[in-house]
Amino acid sequence: MKPTRRVSVLWLAAVFSLTATSVCRGAWDFTAPGEPNRNWSASLASSAQYDDNFNSTEFHRQTGYRLSSDLTLRVKDVGQRSLLNGQYDYGVLYPNYNHVGGVSQTHTLIASASYAFSPRLLLSLNENFVDSVQPQLVQTIDKVPVTLIQAGTYIYDQVGASAIYSLTRRWTASCSGSWDIWRYQETAIATNNDHEDYSVTLSALYSVDPRTVLGVNYQYAANTYTHPGPKNSLNGEADTGYLSVTHQFNPKLSLALNGGYTVRTSGDGSSTTAPSGYGSLVYNYGPASTIALVAAETLSTANVGGTGGFSAQENTSFNLQVNHRITAKLHTIIEGSYVYSTFTLPIVGQTLVPHDVTPNEQFMTGHWGIGYDFRVWLSAAFDYNYYRVMSSSVLLAQPYSRDVVALRVVLTY
Repeated sequence: MKPTRRVSVLWLAAVFSLTATSVCRGAWDFTAPGEPNRNWSASLASSAQYDDNFNSTEFHRQTGYRLSSDLTLRVKDVGQRSLLNGQYDYGVLYPNYNHVGGVSQTHTLIASASYAFSPRLLLSLNENFVDSVQPQLVQTIDKVPVTLIQAGTYIYDQVGASAIYSLTRRWTASCSGSWDIWRYQETAIATNNDHEDYSVTLSALYSVDPRTVLGVNYQYAANTYTHPGPKNSLNGEADTGYLSVTHQFNPKLSLALNGGYTVRTSGDGSSTTAPSGYGSLVYNYGPASTIALVAAETLSTANVGGTGGFSAQENTSFNLQVNHRITAKLHTIIEGSYVYSTFTLPIVGQTLVPHDVTPNEQFMTGHWGIGYDFRVWLSAAFDYNYYRVMSSSVLLAQPYSRDVVALRVVLTY
């Protein structure tokens, strides 16, 4: 059954906000192209690419050339107390299949809004909406990468909100929540994986000095599946307690660390525990040149690839991104990610993996790109992307590798 397309909540809010702004101020000022602090932009990218595995399978690979176009719209509105950001991206890729043809489409929306009711109270909203057909990593609100490894159209929509209140000069309290929706078009995938995730996080933060903040945190998370399996085994709840620290070593180098423990209980009453952790190191070593490293350890619901045979999985993930500006017009990017997942809490009667095999899957991605800005409005780039999935059993996930090489031209206004 094809999933119903949802209208983004924050996108409607953005349209209403900008409309209201123009009514109140008489007109919304569109800044001219090329201005560094402009409040809007539009870009159109066209590319030709070679893909050696269209359908992301181990056998019967579809190989050939493809054409794509991508339209991106960005907008922001800065008020005395408010900040509104929005980005919408629409992509078209042809052909969808080598012999049948067809077109695949991708919709991506990233939106955020914040308002300072007072110098001590800040409220924020954010949304990340994806309607795509490509395997990729999705960054959650906690910035932990979640792996999507199956071909086929999916919809992912995440809405989050947070409130931050300064109790004293050093103490700050915060509360945040998120709601994730996962929907898949392929029936075989949707049966075991259509679900919704909820989480609430409470934090007490102490500012040791202007560069160091310590925190005590608690998170409650729940997962609700459309088809929860025998005895509601796929549904579950998790409680996580963790300590956090952020430190700005200097204007160029910053560090964020979280460490704690997670207890997850499934709908059938079984439970499992695992340590949780998150680390981020960011180094800005030059103008538009940055190195960012993220490592995470999480215990979560079993995602796509588990085929409904397990209720939970432990994930170890690493992500590295390097942006380097070679000259004023020439720049390059290198990205790499690795996720290792071990499935736990097997569901009685659903797990087909042999008992002597440790159920796990591995997902790797790599990206190298180099671009040149001919003008403010014209640029060109070459990109190479690599994907690879490995698993202890084909009953967990179908292994495959994929290489995509692309040459693109971008017009920006």
